[in-house]
Amino acid sequence: MGNIRTSQVKRLSKQIVRDFHDQLNTEFQNNKHVVEEVCTPMSKKMRNQIAGYVTRIMRQFKDQKIQVLEEL
Repeated sequence: MGNIRTSQVKRLSKQIVRDFHDQLNTEFQNNKHVVEEVCTPMSKKMRNQIAGYVTRIMRQFKDQKIQVLEEL
């Protein structure tokens, strides 16, 4: 069984990847700090869920960054 993410987490994550892909990478800690800087104040749990989903997206497309922007 995997983690179930809400549509809000997915929507915000995709928007962050679209707008700030140059600051993101495949490291969770880095992405967590970027999410904290760009998003309005939110709970720690929500920040970590968004950063985790952003990391997953970046790992899936790390060799194909152009396609990441087109698919989202």
